[in-house]
Amino acid sequence: MRNSARKLSAIIRRDPVLSISGLLAVLSIAFVPPDREYLNYIDYKVLICLFALMIAVELLQEARLFAAAAGLLINRVHGLRRMTLVLTAMTFFSSMILTNDVALLTFVPLTLIIGRVLEDRKALIRMVVLQTIAANTGSLLTPIGNPQNLYIYTHGGLSWADFWSAVWPIGLAGGVLLVLCIAVAPDASLQARLQAEPVRRGRNLVLSLILFPLAVACVFGLFSEWLLLAAVVILLLPWQKKIFLRADYSLLLTFVFFFVFIGNISRLPALRDTAVHWLNSPCRVVLAGSLLSQVISNVPAAILLSGFTVHWRELLRGVDVGGCGTLIASLASVISWRLFSREEAAPQARTRYLAVFSGYNLIFLIVLLAAALIF
Repeated sequence: MRNSARKLSAIIRRDPVLSISGLLAVLSIAFVPPDREYLNYIDYKVLICLFALMIAVELLQEARLFAAAAGLLINRVHGLRRMTLVLTAMTFFSSMILTNDVALLTFVPLTLIIGRVLEDRKALIRMVVLQTIAANTGSLLTPIGNPQNLYIYTHGGLSWADFWSAVWPIGLAGGVLLVLCIAVAPDASLQARLQAEPVRRGRNLVLSLILFPLAVACVFGLFSEWLLLAAVVILLLPWQKKIFLRADYSLLLTFVFFFVFIGNISRLPALRDTAVHWLNSPCRVVLAGSLLSQVISNVPAAILLSGFTVHWRELLRGVDVGGCGTLIASLASVISWRLFSREEAAPQARTRYLAVFSGYNLIFLIVLLAAALIF
């Protein structure tokens, strides 16, 4: 009995986000027994695009593209503060087009490579945390920057003027606060240097440069996610079978658990009636979107609350602000956590990461929520 309890505790400590999402899904099943409707819960496009991006990034790492870029960057930027600013800015602006998930999958591995030559682990954690916040705040400035924006923009029938007027105060506040956080952080001269490493030109690089833009194009809706999945299988199965084993399936399973949970609770009549009654003002919609995101993440929160309100601009602000806060407030934050955890296996490093992440995100949640309510 004790051994079973210890094993369960070890699993929860190793991946708390997966454990929490799984627990929520199981609890929701107790209220809504499995039926055919469960198949409609899953957003297959999100899962397939994320899977393809994971594979593409693994191929890029095999080609040593990130290592080569890290060498160029760290050898030219002479200062920890400037390095943090460059990495954060790249993540912030790229997330507007590539989405927050893709931006983090692209640039956090680069940061972790640079971190291997830094003796200051606190600085590495701060850079990854600020990159994560940058992805969540930068991506809210475009309809395609993150899944909840795309969903509300299309489902709510917003015009570009409506969308922009809703998000610009939050994006501006987030950008200014990021610069301030970097400006007051400790600076140091970067003495460590990386030996220049050439990109390994070959099959892995070619395959990655094919799959990566295909996955991004699928995110933009240029073609079906099923075609993307077929392309991944056709291109990789004959040449790179082992690369499939390196995808982060626990992250994909976390998404599935959240989809099941949100699908089930949206079918409870008592919850639906209470939500419609409570969401009768724009301010309440902003608050509900922000706070509910802390528990179930902002994408499911946007989907859930959209059935109970017509205040689309306020819902957009609420769930975008709600991306800051807890680790599961934005599933993009889970990506950074998973990448960092895979690089830093020591429990002390993971504990410090969660503490720094929570501190910074609490500050951003308060400031961005104030901006959303005032403007």
